[in-house]
Amino acid sequence: MKLKKGIIFITANVVNKRILCVFSIILFIMSSHAQVKELSMELELLNVSRSNIHPSPQGGIIGDTVPVSLTFEFLMYNHTHKPVLFGSNTKHYYRPAWDSSDYGEIGRFLMINKSDTIALFTYYGSLIPNNRKDTIAYWATIEGVEDSEDHPVFRPFLHHWSSVGKDWVRQLYNYLKECRFVYVPIQADYQRRLDEFEDKSMIDSIVYPRDIIEIKKKDPFDVIISDSEEEYYIYPPISIKQEE
Repeated sequence: MKLKKGIIFITANVVNKRILCVFSIILFIMSSHAQVKELSMELELLNVSRSNIHPSPQGGIIGDTVPVSLTFEFLMYNHTHKPVLFGSNTKHYYRPAWDSSDYGEIGRFLMINKSDTIALFTYYGSLIPNNRKDTIAYWATIEGVEDSEDHPVFRPFLHHWSSVGKDWVRQLYNYLKECRFVYVPIQADYQRRLDEFEDKSMIDSIVYPRDIIEIKKKDPFDVIISDSEEEYYIYPPISIKQEE
């Protein structure tokens, strides 16, 4: 009889743990869905700046162009009636000499393609609740001048496309088209800012990213190719889009 009671107790304990586990998963899913409903993001614009200055010691063929920087405009949509707290600061991540460690990184915009993961360069701004409740624009870049001196990321990335020949625009476009973009909030940095509020009741009256946000790309996807003479065109051309 004691054996049966022990089995019943163990079984009940296991069942309770499974119920708690399932309940926790449900709460997590509900929380994630709630965050998606609160905030969403899109990649609104992607500009590739080019130059005929070849970065390699060998130089380039006259008339060649190479990419020198990429600029991304992200839009965050606030689907609530609350002010939004949002930011990103990888300046300290890439250039530690520009000490902004007290501010923190806040969050990273990641560009992901297979095994490649690049944190885009962003400057810090005033991390205060934004009363523009509908849309916030945030800019990020890939630019050699902003790269890390010790562990460069941007310069090797840009140099790769300068070495593939005159077809680099098409190849870079295909690469970017296959990329995922996400925003990864750093909770410790957000929490540090929240802890600075003198009026703690404000915390419940604002919204801020608590989960990874998948950034939507526009469809059909295109990029702007521009140069220093302020000439630009959209790639791919309409004819190529129609073929796709």
